[in-house]
Amino acid sequence: MTDYMAQLLNELMGPQRNSLPGERDVLLLMRKELLKGGAIDFDHPDVCRDFLVGFCLAEAFRNTKNDLGFCPYPIHDEALKKRYQESSRFGRLGYEEKYFERLNRMHNEVRRKIEKNEARLVHTRADTHVSVEVYDKKKKDLIEKREMLGRRIEGLMEEAEIEGAQGNVAAAQTAVQKADELTKERDELSKKKKSIGTRKAKSHNYGRSKERDELKKEEEVLEQERQRAITMEDQLTAGNKQMQVCQVCGCFMLTNDAQSRIDDHLSGKLHIAYTRIKEQIDLMLKNKEEKRLQLEKDRGRDDKDKKRDDRDDRDRHRERDRDRKERNNRSHRSRDRDRRSSRRSRSRERDGRDRRGDRRDRSRSYDRRSVILFSVANNSSICSFRIVTSPPAENPN
Repeated sequence: MTDYMAQLLNELMGPQRNSLPGERDVLLLMRKELLKGGAIDFDHPDVCRDFLVGFCLAEAFRNTKNDLGFCPYPIHDEALKKRYQESSRFGRLGYEEKYFERLNRMHNEVRRKIEKNEARLVHTRADTHVSVEVYDKKKKDLIEKREMLGRRIEGLMEEAEIEGAQGNVAAAQTAVQKADELTKERDELSKKKKSIGTRKAKSHNYGRSKERDELKKEEEVLEQERQRAITMEDQLTAGNKQMQVCQVCGCFMLTNDAQSRIDDHLSGKLHIAYTRIKEQIDLMLKNKEEKRLQLEKDRGRDDKDKKRDDRDDRDRHRERDRDRKERNNRSHRSRDRDRRSSRRSRSRERDGRDRRGDRRDRSRSYDRRSVILFSVANNSSICSFRIVTSPPAENPN
């Protein structure tokens, strides 16, 4: 719990919240010296992340009615901002996402304020217009009711006068009492607390004239109130017609105001802060859209490269298959040649063997034919001779 409270205090007042003003200045000077020496990088804990991405919200709303307090990160250095934007880690640390969430939250808050003030302005105009209409209707109903009561009172007084002339005192008194009750009711309508006593027939003319005078006075009072209401409506309506709500910061403005006052409002710190928020949101959305389109373009280029690589691979495979087939064909042809050569060799060998066999056969036949029996007839005996001759030499072919 203590660490959580310390973190909240650091966010509201800064890490040096317990430092005296002089000590704080010394710390800032020390940081500036470190920045000059390059000892502090953009990922230092005291560097404002909002400033690195865009602008510091706490500094933008300083000394306005929407003051956010001191920035908890005291270092706002342009050199660090440039170093971060040129770094290879730009856009990879999550600073942009958190900053965009804060901008969007503040933009939504001011949009709700604008809608609320516009509804309030419309409601005020409607109330001033309706108030006069309600007042006129109320006055009309009151006058009609008073006139009705006056007619009933006059009828009762005439009835009491007739009954009194005829000597019917009880009936006359009853009519006068009813007339008095109606008179009290009429007086309550005009918020007058008067007690009218029991009238006799002889005081009827005086009472009737008095009631007419009171009614006339009340009508005059109502007319005066009506005129004041109309005047108030004209003033409020005229003022509201000149009022409008600023569509940037949600403040009320006079449409017909002097140009100098309008310029003062447009150059005010609050108006400028919300203007910068809107511009920063539009810029970040634009950059995000461009990045998305670039990624799609790169993805399309990668797809084209992949398809081209696939075609190249298929071509290489086809060439490889064609080379393999050619090698196989050459190998088959070579084997066929070898096979034919082998068959020819075997055929020649068979032919040679056949020729040698023929020669042997011829040689045997020759040997048989070479046996010449010589019969020498002697007078005394018979001698047999066998002459063996060598076969002829073989043909080298």
